[in-house]
Amino acid sequence: MLPTLLDDHPIAALVTSPGTSAVAIIRISGFQLLDRLYPILRHPNGYPVSHSDLIPRLLKRLNLIDPQTHQTLDQTMVVYFPAPHSYTGEEVVEIQGHGALVLIQRTLEILGEIGIRPAKPGEFTRRACMNGKLDLTQAEAIAALINASSMRAAREALRQLEGSLQQPIETLRERLLTVLAHVEASLDFADEDIDPLPSPMILQELSQATEALGKLLRGAPLGERLREGFHLVIIGRPNVGKSSLFNHLLGRKRAIVSPTPGTTRDCIESSLEIAGIPVILLDTAGLRTTDEPIEAEGIALTREKLRQADGVLMLLDAESGLTPEDQDLLNDVADSHAIVVWNKMDLYTGAYDLHITTTMPTARVSIRTGEGLDELESAIGRLLLPVPVDGEGAIILAARQKEALTRALRALIECETLIMHNRPGEVTALPLRAALEALGEMIGHVTHDALLDRIFSSFCIGK
Repeated sequence: MLPTLLDDHPIAALVTSPGTSAVAIIRISGFQLLDRLYPILRHPNGYPVSHSDLIPRLLKRLNLIDPQTHQTLDQTMVVYFPAPHSYTGEEVVEIQGHGALVLIQRTLEILGEIGIRPAKPGEFTRRACMNGKLDLTQAEAIAALINASSMRAAREALRQLEGSLQQPIETLRERLLTVLAHVEASLDFADEDIDPLPSPMILQELSQATEALGKLLRGAPLGERLREGFHLVIIGRPNVGKSSLFNHLLGRKRAIVSPTPGTTRDCIESSLEIAGIPVILLDTAGLRTTDEPIEAEGIALTREKLRQADGVLMLLDAESGLTPEDQDLLNDVADSHAIVVWNKMDLYTGAYDLHITTTMPTARVSIRTGEGLDELESAIGRLLLPVPVDGEGAIILAARQKEALTRALRALIECETLIMHNRPGEVTALPLRAALEALGEMIGHVTHDALLDRIFSSFCIGK
C-alpha cells in the first residue's frame, strides 16, 4: 500500500492558470473544511452560511468575506464535494471568483489565516492516490494529459487515465501472485499433502507474463515520440519544392523559397502537429553533387538527419520526371519509413511514367494549388504512428514506468531460467518476488516517499 499522509492539514491552491482572467478557481481539500470556511462565507443578503446551504456538487452563489475588514472581498460561486466522492477522496471545496491577481492573493492569504496551507506541486493528486482514488499510472497519466502537446498524445494519456495500463498490470500481478503462492506453499508445507503447480504450468504462466510485459514495453518508443515529437525529414533534389512543402505544413513562411538551386544550405527545424501527432519537421539542403563547401556541409548534415529520422518525405518533380539523382535518393531511403511525394502535379503533362516499383506509399500533390495535400497529411499520420486511435495496447508515457516494467521482465526471465535448470523453489521464488515488487511499485501497491516525491514534484501547483 501507499504510505499514509505525513501531513493531513487542509490544502489550497489556484487551479486555473495564474494571471489576470475573468474567473479564477481555488481548490481546497481536507477534512472538516466546512467548519473552517463558514466564517468567511456569507449569502448575498448578508446571512451566515450553514451546512444545509452547500448541496454537494451544486454551485452556490456566496460572498467571500475578508475577516480583517469584515467586508465582502469578492462575489463567488462555491461548490462542495463531500468525502469520499471527490477528486482527492477528502472533502473538497472549490471557490470560483474573479481573476484579479490581488483578489486571488488575498483569498489565499485568508485561507492561510484559517489554517488551510498552500498545496505543494501535485499534492491533490498525491492525496487522491493515497486515498485510493487513483493508482500511480493514472496519476502520471494526468500529468501527461496536462502536458500533452498534441491531440494524439492527449488521447493516449486519457486512455491510460481510464486504466489501459493499470488493468493489465493488475491482472498480471494477480496471476503471478497465484504462482508465487503455489511455490511458497510447497516450501512452507513440504511435509503436507500439497500438490504444487508442475514446472511446465509455471513456465507457461511465466511465458505469458513475459510476452505481456514485452508488448507493453514495445509501446515505449511510441510514448517517447508522442511526448517529444516525431522527426520528419523532407529530402529531394534542389528545387523540387521542399521549402514550399515545409512552409505549407507549418502554416507560415519559415523557409526561403527560391528558384535558385542550393538556397537551403542548412537544416531548418520547426515543431507542429500533423494529423493530431506532434512532429519536428526538418527542411533540408537539396541533395546533389557540389563543390561549394557550405552547401556540401549542409548536404552532409541532411544525410545525418536522414539516418536519425522517424519518417521521410522523398520529394520528386512530376514536371521533369524521375532522374538518376532521384533514383539514388530512393535507394538511400528504401529501408526507411518514407513516403514518395510527386510534387508539381499541376504541371504534369503525362510525358513521364510516375509509377515507381517500391513498397513505399506514394502521394501526388501540387503545393502551388493545394491538390492532394490533405491526403498527404493523413498519410504522414499513418506513417509516423501506425497504431490506430482506437487500437489496443497502452503507450508508456513515463520513464519510471518503463524502468519498472524492464526490471519485472528481467526478473521473470531469470525465474524461467532457474526453473528450467531445476533449481529449488526457495531460489526461484526470489526473482518472482522481485518481479511482483516492480509491478507493485508501478501501480502504487509498494512504494516509498522518496519515489512519490520524485513523481509528484513534476506536477503543477493545484493538481
